[in-house]
Amino acid sequence: MGFQFPLLLLGLLLIPLLVWVYWRRVQSGHASAHVLYPNLAQFAGIAEPRWKRHLSALLYGLALALAILALARPQATIPAPDNLAGVMLAIDISRSMRAQDVEPDRFTAAKKEAQNFVRDLPDGAKVGLVSFAGYATLEVELTTDHQRIIDQIELLEMARGTAIGEGLQESLKAFPVDENNKPLGPSTVVLLSDGRTNRGIDPLEVTPIAKQMGVTVHTIGLGRRVHNNEPDLLWGGFWMQFDEETLRSIAESTGGQYYAAESAEALRQAYRSLGRVVGWKPQRTEVSSMFGLAAGLVLASSLLVAGFRRRVI
Repeated sequence: MGFQFPLLLLGLLLIPLLVWVYWRRVQSGHASAHVLYPNLAQFAGIAEPRWKRHLSALLYGLALALAILALARPQATIPAPDNLAGVMLAIDISRSMRAQDVEPDRFTAAKKEAQNFVRDLPDGAKVGLVSFAGYATLEVELTTDHQRIIDQIELLEMARGTAIGEGLQESLKAFPVDENNKPLGPSTVVLLSDGRTNRGIDPLEVTPIAKQMGVTVHTIGLGRRVHNNEPDLLWGGFWMQFDEETLRSIAESTGGQYYAAESAEALRQAYRSLGRVVGWKPQRTEVSSMFGLAAGLVLASSLLVAGFRRRVI
């Protein structure tokens, strides 16, 4: 947090002085009650907790501090929608996605959470969709029509093979670029796979291209990680073990994050984490009105407490 007029914060130095003056008055024995009948004065000093006697003054001091902070025009950095952002979803649709180690099965869970991810993106963010199995297909080009993406995800069907490199390459080709082959805005690929490349180009050969373009690639490995001596590793081949090393390398090389999703809940959390950073940009905003409102509320509370404590005998 920063302040537009930081010198005004020197006004906070007045608060210790006011505390000292207040404490001197308390020590000098100034009464907090008004006694109209001296014979009943013994009831004016009814004992009460110390914190109650000083609560009104404490709230008043806090209100003053908040008012000074508001005058200094505080500014905070908060996330704001980035209408220039482009996000490509690359989803593995290989037949191994029918496995049920992720409930109800990998394919259903992947589609559901990808749809939720798109729903949570800022309205102006551009989203596209690439599917890949033995080859990659651009299902939907970058668009602000998020419902179109959601509908197309629902229509995805499984196919044979796994070509992670092809999926990444097709995603990169979908971004419009300038004369320097740089995307026209902040660009991100969110790539999900549950297997290992057995078709097409090596994904680690495509990763340097993404890095050169300035595209951030986040990767998600879907499925239960198993050891080589487990018999179900060989069910239908080696598909039960996704290529964690490659997925992690792709993400780290491009400044992205890698997530291992061994359950539906882990997959949900991965997409939620990405939803907090993808499609948003940090924006510096003045928040003095919030401090001013807080100062007014605290001051009103101070006056109310003082009114309730005033005793007339």
